[in-house]
Amino acid sequence: MIARLVLFALLAIASFSARAQLDYSAYGTLDASYGRFENSGFDHRYRVNSNSLSASFVGLQASYGFDGGWKPGINVETFLRFQDLTYGRNDSDKVISRNAFLSLQSDYGLVRVGRLQSYLFETTARFNAFGNSTGFSPVLRQLFLSGNLESVQGEFYWDRAASYSLPKIETSQGNVQASVMYALGKGRQRGDYAGGTVVYTRGLLSASLSGQRVHVNDGIADPTDETTVQLGAGYNFGWAKLFGQYTHLNDRGLDSRTHLSSAGVTVPLGPGSVLAQMAYATSRGPAVERRHTTTSLGYVWNYETGLDFYLLGSDDRVRNQTRGLSYALGARYVF
Repeated sequence: MIARLVLFALLAIASFSARAQLDYSAYGTLDASYGRFENSGFDHRYRVNSNSLSASFVGLQASYGFDGGWKPGINVETFLRFQDLTYGRNDSDKVISRNAFLSLQSDYGLVRVGRLQSYLFETTARFNAFGNSTGFSPVLRQLFLSGNLESVQGEFYWDRAASYSLPKIETSQGNVQASVMYALGKGRQRGDYAGGTVVYTRGLLSASLSGQRVHVNDGIADPTDETTVQLGAGYNFGWAKLFGQYTHLNDRGLDSRTHLSSAGVTVPLGPGSVLAQMAYATSRGPAVERRHTTTSLGYVWNYETGLDFYLLGSDDRVRNQTRGLSYALGARYVF
């Protein structure tokens, strides 16, 4: 479906570009590091990594502006793995493994259709000292990469998805923007995914309320029925940026509940910034009694525009499991 949408969009944009200037660009992030990587309860490995500070990817964007503010566009992106010299986060990913969507921007808001990143992932990365670092962000690792009994069910990129973002509402008391997303389960995974977020900003303060529901039932395996709600906030004091999050997961299919709290800070120091973040999750149910604490510390040196060097470390502990210790030295280039 995505491939057909991409082909249709490229043909349509090409027809318009014959009569007017086409806006297009290439963009991405190249992140490469070497270090020790170890999750609690697993053996450590020394290796090259491609997502220690940010996930490595490349993308193409094209759009065309019409009179009246209407602006159709297309975005296609793929993850990169330097350690394997290939695309995708793993061998299961397709070539277009990140965002891949058609969009329509207007005075009435933004509509997107295709493969989309979930709003829960976006807000988790936003109110987090380590941003979208799936390698070292404690809260991202716990919320998305720690197994179904603790983390959210399903992928944080949704196929066959459609989203709508309202225009930003600007008032004297601050700005508010709301977005919703809906996706259909792929293949034999009959079900649907739904999510939404409301983001509030006022001066140096920002906050969000996000939620999603994952429902999958193929009639054979145990059904998935999970609801997640998250509150996030951040404040920029100038000398430091503070972040806080609270997330509640209710998985009715597995009969488990997870409470996840996280706090972090970034402090400018010299030519860069110190990053610190901690997350604590408890998961309870008939088949699980889990306590998980992850703490990460790092320094990012802003060498020049678009180029950073960094040193990161993480301590990962699950009760009754061996301690996981990770660290990495690397560079990130954003273009």
